[in-house]
Amino acid sequence: MNSSNPRWIALQVMLQVVDRGRSLDDIFADDWYQSLTASKRDLGLSRELVFGLCRWYYALSALLARRLQKPLRERDRDIEIILLLGLYQLLVIKTGAHAAVNETVKLTGSRKKAWARGLVNAVLRAVVREEVSLDSNAQAQAYPDWMLARIHRDWGEQADQLLIQGNQRPPMTLRVDTRQARLDDVIDALGEDGADARKHEKVATALELVSPCDVTRLTGFEQGILSVQDASAQLAAGLLACAAGGRVLDACAAPGGKTAHLLQTYDDIELDALDSSEIRLERVRQNLLRIDKSARILSGDAADPDSWFDGNHYDCILADVPCSASGVIRRHPDIKLLRRESDIMPIIAQQRKILDALWRLLKPGGRMLYSTCSIFKDENEVQIAKFLDRHPDGSEVTLHEVSWGEPCPHGRQVLTGRDNMDGFYYALLTKSGHA
Repeated sequence: MNSSNPRWIALQVMLQVVDRGRSLDDIFADDWYQSLTASKRDLGLSRELVFGLCRWYYALSALLARRLQKPLRERDRDIEIILLLGLYQLLVIKTGAHAAVNETVKLTGSRKKAWARGLVNAVLRAVVREEVSLDSNAQAQAYPDWMLARIHRDWGEQADQLLIQGNQRPPMTLRVDTRQARLDDVIDALGEDGADARKHEKVATALELVSPCDVTRLTGFEQGILSVQDASAQLAAGLLACAAGGRVLDACAAPGGKTAHLLQTYDDIELDALDSSEIRLERVRQNLLRIDKSARILSGDAADPDSWFDGNHYDCILADVPCSASGVIRRHPDIKLLRRESDIMPIIAQQRKILDALWRLLKPGGRMLYSTCSIFKDENEVQIAKFLDRHPDGSEVTLHEVSWGEPCPHGRQVLTGRDNMDGFYYALLTKSGHA
């Protein structure tokens, strides 16, 4: 096995996710991954295997456990993942039985564990012979128990549909700079590129591609007319309603999608893009260069303005805070393996610190948009309720004239998959007084 074999690549990636807790985004950005010699087609298969196994890891693990006489040892995690890769091919993407079994057994041979070849062969052939399938509970079993319980607690009757939607493949959605081009003209140009697109029903700047493709080859991408951004994330710029000449802060800005959208939406704003990661800020710079817009790039912690704030307060602040990312699991299924229940309270505490710190930087009469890509109420409506209790000079701007999302006691929640959007939460706040 070598770096051109898609199943070998998938195994190496999954070992890093499961054993080292690394995200797929980080792994795919590695020099190791970038140096792989596999063809584009084989890399595509390896990514299909990785994303799919992350999506169905818990359901397939439960099925595998029932078919093993005893659990595999921790030092044999590689064999467990090989078995899961085989099961994913047989039960989810329906690879031909002969190819799936033979290639998986061959992959086992690369691990220098002679005993494992017989085990892998026996398990997979029994699955084929017995016509095993994922049972009706697989949608729920595809989540860790703690996440499943929280989704049911928060969303009750809507939980089952949320679970199903979180297991779907996400659409590839583009944002169009409608100041440069009309949507109908862009759709025609994409058609000439061989990319079929349709307008999004709820978001005026969004186009959905019928099939994903390499965006860099599409007409308009290099000119900044097109950017990749889910429809729910495209809502932020319009909600903030920045005035010409205003000072705007995009806190937690990387990788820069919302920064770019703000600059393409509002004339003559003075925008600061802040992030705590210098590496991720380079993505912001690249995005701004591509769309030919400029902003002041700041490296610093949004919860600690003393290290970067120059004393000049803001008219508008976008607080797109760190969160559980539970609303984008269909797009980042490795979250199921990487996130722990013990992470949630520290995340909520961090959100609170950022909210309180940024509020001090907002001018009287200014607006702050709080957003997360979470569907957990503690990070969203509960977080805002507690914020308003702490800050009597703050009030909520009710989002009446919108056709997306669900009204909450505070803010609005886009549920994963609703109108084919990622799960997102928005609450718009204003500070009393006059600038």
